[in-house]
Amino acid sequence: MSSEPRTATTSSLPHSLSDVDRSAARYLHAVLVLSGAESDRATTGELQEQLSVSPASVTEMVSKLDDRGLLDHEKYRGVRLTDEGKALAREAGWRLCVVSTFFESVLEATIDDETAFDIGFTLPADGVFRLDDLVGPACLGRCPGSNDGERCVA
Repeated sequence: MSSEPRTATTSSLPHSLSDVDRSAARYLHAVLVLSGAESDRATTGELQEQLSVSPASVTEMVSKLDDRGLLDHEKYRGVRLTDEGKALAREAGWRLCVVSTFFESVLEATIDDETAFDIGFTLPADGVFRLDDLVGPACLGRCPGSNDGERCVA
């Protein structure tokens, strides 16, 4: 294992996961999960249900993320992630996946997604990479946006 610190693959983007708060990262990740293969959009109602938040909270956060260029909101059509928003959402999903897999495979303990998300979001990138080194490709296919046969990465 190299002593050189690694950086996330999204470092070339103007925004990094550290530039958004936990709530914004949750919204981006939820849009990624909800948008699926058939549509690249999620409705605000789906976000409200997925995140267990009020319609006003969804409206406020969607507006903020739209203003920051992380997602595109079209009234009555829903939201879709921009390329930058998708990169941040994938990184958040990768972090959740690594933490969940670490708890399950190394610690032999279950952890709920919300707690895993919070831990993954809070850990510095090098900490998540160290956990990833411990779990290896075990989280294969568990992250949103990962493809069959590819390791889940940010």
